[in-house]
Amino acid sequence: MRTGLFAAGIVIAVVGAGLLVSLFYLPPVPTNVRTASVAITDLGPGTTRSWVISEAVAASGQLSLSWTASTTVAVSLWNTASCPVGGGICSGTAITGWAANVSGVWAYSGNIRSSYLLSVTNSASTSQSFTGVLTETYQVPTPSQAIPAWALISVGGLVLVGIGAIAVFLGLFLGSGVYRPPPTEENPLEPEFAERGDENRPGGRGSRTF
Repeated sequence: MRTGLFAAGIVIAVVGAGLLVSLFYLPPVPTNVRTASVAITDLGPGTTRSWVISEAVAASGQLSLSWTASTTVAVSLWNTASCPVGGGICSGTAITGWAANVSGVWAYSGNIRSSYLLSVTNSASTSQSFTGVLTETYQVPTPSQAIPAWALISVGGLVLVGIGAIAVFLGLFLGSGVYRPPPTEENPLEPEFAERGDENRPGGRGSRTF
């Protein structure tokens, strides 16, 4: 057993394990929330009102819509698209909708686009009021988060634990006599010749030189 190697392996493994445990204490990534509210108090009979709502582009996020009306209305949420004639913004593909409701709730997780179109139609014979809220929750990594801190700590911790385990193994099972000690003043000869006697070393009494 090599005590020094064994002890060094224990220390390295403990440091690596400490790094892995520290993952549980990393601060959470800041979350950004954007809320867009729309409201109309006098939506006339047979009329449609639309709003283009801008959002922050995010590869991963949550988008939710909640709305209420005084009586039943038709509500739809669309992806935006460029108008084929005259430019501007038109409705693209439909995301969700309600044909005749007084309220609704919808939620989505995934890629967030830059803008959406919210449309409400009053098919009743009287004016109505409508209120809608579109909320986006997302995380935007800063340049320093190009490689997340948790990934660096995880890799470093695993590498140190692996090195420590190897050192502990070698320290336990590596024989202490594998390496020969260097000659000293008291024993200037190589250990193998010192044990067998001076006559066996090169140039000794038991050898012949030509």
